[in-house]
Amino acid sequence: MVTVLIKQILAMVAMMAIGVVLARLHKVDEKGATQLSTIAMYVATPAVIIQAFAVEFNPEQLINAAWVALSVVIALAVSTLISRVLLARSDRVGQFAVIFNNAGFIGIPIIQVLLGTEYVFYVTIIIALSTLYLWTYGVVLISGDRSMVSLKKVATNPAIIALAVGLVLFFLPIELPSVVSSVLSSMGSLNTGLAMIVIGANLGMANIGLMFSDLRLFRAGALRLIAVPLTVLAIMFLMPIPCEVKMTLVIAQATPCAAATSMLAQLFGGDYQYGTGLVIMTALLSMLTMPIVLTIAIAVL
Repeated sequence: MVTVLIKQILAMVAMMAIGVVLARLHKVDEKGATQLSTIAMYVATPAVIIQAFAVEFNPEQLINAAWVALSVVIALAVSTLISRVLLARSDRVGQFAVIFNNAGFIGIPIIQVLLGTEYVFYVTIIIALSTLYLWTYGVVLISGDRSMVSLKKVATNPAIIALAVGLVLFFLPIELPSVVSSVLSSMGSLNTGLAMIVIGANLGMANIGLMFSDLRLFRAGALRLIAVPLTVLAIMFLMPIPCEVKMTLVIAQATPCAAATSMLAQLFGGDYQYGTGLVIMTALLSMLTMPIVLTIAIAVL
């Protein structure tokens, strides 16, 4: 499994490199990267999620899903505690980065390759609960203002809408027409490539020297990529669920910080440069840390 992960990461690095080159050649600018990100968020990722739920109802999956939901709640609570205890109170952007991962952009492609598309079912639960927490506690954390919380943002999030559609397909005996299945498959296959090109383009447009001179990046990055996933791994050891489901949770938690770290920092007047640095740096370092975390997880689980 580790060998497969390394190959997948190398492939993702190659795709990121394409994004870097496109940005350096001025073929993709900040507006273009945002548009590609929007396509991934509103089309490709929802297509993957709906595909994952368009399967025959399985009571065992439902039981596992309940355990996954409990595990995610615990993981969010633990990561929040870690961020509050080990980072300065004023480092709101850093705390946000430690709590919220990129299970959608990075986690889904890796889990599809390592475990199979059927395990995206569980990633969706992680995304849904994390999205709810992001647009409530996360917004308050970044903005410092409780009045900024928007439940409408939660309800209209593409991943949440895709989850709702997927749940209908899962619980009801509805078989998608072959044309719809074909469209979902084709759109879903865009997910990894779009995500990596966007990250690469942002990397190509960033001032790496200035960004990496901020030592806060390394503390928050270490907590996001090492402390949180290893803590979640310890929690997973106690959960009575199949090993593959545990691995899904660990992989999701081992992903870089959420892209929303930079976007919300900019939206609410936070340190946008620092947030962007966290997104890019954790994406780069995760190529080293994820194989290590996964190797430990295989040995323990």
